[in-house]
Amino acid sequence: MSVSGPMESERERLLARIQEHLHRLEEEGAEARTRREWLVQQFLDHYRPLRRFVRREIGRYVAFGVIPSGVLNDEDVTDTVLVRALQHWREAPERGLFRWLRRTARRTVRQLVEQERRRIEHERSLEEPVGYQGDEWPDQVVRLIDILADPKAEIPEEVVLAEETQRILDEALDRLPETWREVFLLKVDGWTNEQIAVAEGLPADQVGRIVEASRAFLADLLRERRQELEA
Repeated sequence: MSVSGPMESERERLLARIQEHLHRLEEEGAEARTRREWLVQQFLDHYRPLRRFVRREIGRYVAFGVIPSGVLNDEDVTDTVLVRALQHWREAPERGLFRWLRRTARRTVRQLVEQERRRIEHERSLEEPVGYQGDEWPDQVVRLIDILADPKAEIPEEVVLAEETQRILDEALDRLPETWREVFLLKVDGWTNEQIAVAEGLPADQVGRIVEASRAFLADLLRERRQELEA
């Protein structure tokens, strides 16, 4: 199936950036080139969930006040993660690749956050960054509860990723084990159980069980959160 529109442009830009970096690497024979070409194709498929993971990791440090919002750009950081992954292409597994990419992303974000934290300490003024204001329950989160409660309902990505629901939903997603969270989010992206199984290095039937358990857990947790806010 061909990719069109904004996604096609995104893939083209990503491929151009990766190819630019590949030209700087030393030639290491046909085997190395073949392996890197395979990895580049995997990057195209994993880019969106990886960028989302990077955005969440950055958001975690922002939420804890380690760095202010906007200091790290998730697109730039994701590019850095992919460059580092290319540099360690020999370590890339064929099964569980997304799990391996997340480890690389977690280390990269942590290092970049520390660099920014040190820089900010030297430049910090007396003004403190403005924190989150308000604690209202967005309508789309209520809609998300209803969607999660129905095991057969599709989960529209715009609901999960809508800016107004992000903070509350992130709090719920953070309660899931990382593997469960990423499997669930890949399912939201439209990946099949078989594709997720390869990306995570899991049996396909286990992927289905994780998705259903995650849906039930998130629906219950969000419902409790709603009751707390309405009390």
